[in-house]
Amino acid sequence: MKRLVGENARLFGAAIAFSLVINLALLAPSLYMLQVFDRVLATRSVETLVMLSLIAAVALLLMLVLDMVRARLLMLAGLLFERRVGSRVLRRVLDSVGRAAPPQQAYAMRDVAVLRAVLSGPGIVALFDAPWMLIYIGVIFAFDSLLGWLAVASACLLVLLAWINERATRAGVEQAQAQSRDVARFVDGVLRNGETVRALGMGPAIGARWQVASHALHQKQFATQRVAGLLGSTTRCFRQSIQVAMMGVAAWLVIEQRATPGVMIAVTIILGRALAPVEMVTGQWKPLAEARAALRRLDTVLVGDEPTRFQALPEPTGTITLENLAYAAPGTKRPIVHGINAEIAAGEVLAIVGPSGSGKSTLARLMTGIVPATAGSVRLDGADISQWEPARLGEFIGYLPQDIALLSGTVAENIGRFGEAAQEDIVAAAQRAHAHELIVRLAEGYSTPVGEAGQLLSGGQRQRVALARALYGRPRIVVLDEPNAYLDTAGEQALGETLATLRAAGITVILITQRTQALALVDRILVMRDGAIERVGVRQDKSGGAGESADAAVHGTAPVLQQAR
Repeated sequence: MKRLVGENARLFGAAIAFSLVINLALLAPSLYMLQVFDRVLATRSVETLVMLSLIAAVALLLMLVLDMVRARLLMLAGLLFERRVGSRVLRRVLDSVGRAAPPQQAYAMRDVAVLRAVLSGPGIVALFDAPWMLIYIGVIFAFDSLLGWLAVASACLLVLLAWINERATRAGVEQAQAQSRDVARFVDGVLRNGETVRALGMGPAIGARWQVASHALHQKQFATQRVAGLLGSTTRCFRQSIQVAMMGVAAWLVIEQRATPGVMIAVTIILGRALAPVEMVTGQWKPLAEARAALRRLDTVLVGDEPTRFQALPEPTGTITLENLAYAAPGTKRPIVHGINAEIAAGEVLAIVGPSGSGKSTLARLMTGIVPATAGSVRLDGADISQWEPARLGEFIGYLPQDIALLSGTVAENIGRFGEAAQEDIVAAAQRAHAHELIVRLAEGYSTPVGEAGQLLSGGQRQRVALARALYGRPRIVVLDEPNAYLDTAGEQALGETLATLRAAGITVILITQRTQALALVDRILVMRDGAIERVGVRQDKSGGAGESADAAVHGTAPVLQQAR
């Protein structure tokens, strides 16, 4: 935030200067009333009334224009904040995938939106106007010192009430925010798995769990709002009371012939205008407190410098070296995979098989750089994968995860990875995945929306589109995690043709599968058990299909591999 203010000092400086002029212009109605009461009514001068009215109209018109410009400047500041900070936050959140990320990162982009809204909303305007309260108090002092000291005392008491409001509600607001995020996370998870929840009759239990969490949240919110409401009502009552007191004291001064009726009216209006920003800050305290909490969380997300990576690493050939590789999930000590040593030659087709829970998918995530190794390293052409800029590494990696994740958009956008992709490249990727004919049969072809998480497509269609996305561009390494899980016979045949095409093109392929049909085209099979490599070898039936030997390799029930380095 300090850097943003520094980079846009002229913008914020202009907003502050406009606030000064706006608040000076807002003195015009009070001074107009003063002159009307004390001069125009006494002299019955129409010319004076006309001139005073013109001056007041010009001042109010100036206030209108500057207020509109200030609002545009603050909206621009909010947009600049979202553009500059939001991109950095998004990079940090994406980099934290698979890592021990703090819980603040889950809703970091929402925190960016909260701060943008505050920078463009009435709360920041009240903060800009509040310091100029001193101008109004100075004008009141110019009329009478007693009235001035009364204005000072009322302003101090109002600021004190605002401070008490902040201290009394800070912890409650932050706790309510945390509980609200937990409830939203729970609801999002339920909606993502809505079919399972309904099929298993979990609705009543889920509803009861939601009611308990929601009740706890409401209790915290009510407790906080009760305190804030009490202090807010007290503030509004005090502000009205002090204006009554100001008019009463001014009327006494008029009786004592120490002030005029015009002064009595003017000081009452000026005091109300002076205290209005403080009251507005109190009324906007909840969004301001939420913005401060959001800023604190973003500071946690953005702590430390972004890693500097060498940008000129040459295009990889596809050689992968695994050296003493181990990985344990964040917050745990037991490794999911450990002691992994292997070398995969460029252009080789390697199958990773083994029983469920043996660490196959975790190894795939390590080889694509999704998660960092707890120990050891993954090297591409000798360079540790952590040296690569993720965006550049992604140009040479094709990855099909076990849990297929399409983003809301069209088929073409998903295949093209939501970049500025040429249509010819999108079609070429679909053809390499043997998904072109399937796609053109869709209602709108490549322009067909896939829906949230690809829900508008069937499981097989999602898998074929995701495979085309993995083959988009010029990948040198393709990692396929259970690519045939949702495929029918035609899909299996298309996958086999795709593997043959990749092999002929010299692309390194890592194939994780539980089905034996796909093993006919692999060069080697790596068998995993309990997070470690049990065996690495070539198939005994190199010339034929996978057969029973390959099935035994998948399930680890027979010594079917010829040992190979």
